[in-house]
Amino acid sequence: MANNHGLRTTGRHTGNFGYNKVKGNRGQLDLTRAILQRDDMQIPRRDEAFTRLQEAYNKTDDPRLKATLAEMLKDRERQVQQREASAPARQELSEYWAEIKRTR
Repeated sequence: MANNHGLRTTGRHTGNFGYNKVKGNRGQLDLTRAILQRDDMQIPRRDEAFTRLQEAYNKTDDPRLKATLAEMLKDRERQVQQREASAPARQELSEYWAEIKRTR
């Protein structure tokens, strides 16, 4: 047996790691015009999407799905908190700074 250090140096190199290349034919795909119509798509707004995630989290019994949803909801909560924290607090200007601003 030749020592090839685990590299495949003989045979056909297709890039599919041992399988023959598979050609995707247009007729074999299940994409009809009705499926691809943009009118049928209903993409929810961001808040509605996270409301649906919360509902899914409450309804599921699958521990893996629940953990994934919890992580997504935690990320969302962190993003909302960062947005609120990064919003600059409006400070009222004193009369001195208001006059400076007015003259500049």
